[in-house]
Amino acid sequence: MCTAIKFNDRFFGRTFDYHKSYGEELIILPRGAAPLLESENRYALMGVGVSRGATPMLFDGVNEWGLVAAALNFPGYAVYRGEGDRSIHSGLLTTLVLGLCRSVDEARGMLEKLEISSHGEGELPPSPLHWIIADGREAMVVEPLDGGLCIKAAEPALLTNAPDYSFHLTRLADFPSLTAEYPSCGLGGIRTYSMGMGAVGLPGDFSSASRFVRGAFVREHTELDACPDTEAAVNRVLSAMAAVSVPHGCVQNREGEPSFTRYTVAIDMESPAYYITDHTCHSVRGVGLEDRLTHSGKMIRMPFYGMGEL
Repeated sequence: MCTAIKFNDRFFGRTFDYHKSYGEELIILPRGAAPLLESENRYALMGVGVSRGATPMLFDGVNEWGLVAAALNFPGYAVYRGEGDRSIHSGLLTTLVLGLCRSVDEARGMLEKLEISSHGEGELPPSPLHWIIADGREAMVVEPLDGGLCIKAAEPALLTNAPDYSFHLTRLADFPSLTAEYPSCGLGGIRTYSMGMGAVGLPGDFSSASRFVRGAFVREHTELDACPDTEAAVNRVLSAMAAVSVPHGCVQNREGEPSFTRYTVAIDMESPAYYITDHTCHSVRGVGLEDRLTHSGKMIRMPFYGMGEL
């Protein structure tokens, strides 16, 4: 239950929807602070995730080059077969990409040579995930399917949950008439009675397929270029992400537990920074990936649930 959207060449949004917290924090990883494959992270990065040993498992993040990656739940579809030296735990892929790559193109080249491990990491089993990776130029979706890692351009640049990305693209064709414009008339020439009726038929439920359609609609109609400054653009991104958020109590998992939006982020890829709100505190808190942090030498962890300024 998550949605991630690249809005333009600068801003990326993400909701994290789940029935429980993993104790996630905002994590800053300076250059060379964590082991990754045969090396250490070349680039400083920040993101939301959990600290498990020296290398954090990030749910989403951005690095100093403005490369963004986000992992989303992919149950029932993720297939992991890797067992060799070039296989990694699914929970580490976001950190790996951000720590070793400067662009989507570099990430594509690296991932084409990797597999996702079928084994756990310590006591952690492999989580069923797929990913969207983006920079200022392009975005791609990475999905572990039966034939291996499927890597394809993300057009439109958004992702929700299972089924796979190809399914969501096909379903978009069911909504050819959606528009933000004021419709001139209804069926039979009857006068329309309200603004917003150009989007009649836009699915309003919280399923992954409906959130994908709704995400594609708000992405297409969210105008960021006219925003006068970063603050205005961030507020507009967070407002757009509210259209795909899940209110507490509206969705339950199989065990009857409420699954809802725990946090929402707007990520600035041009001047790498995180802007975050959560279900306990709706004020917007921002942290930039500044030089003093990228050279600090050790991992920095910042709790954010229920907190004020970070």
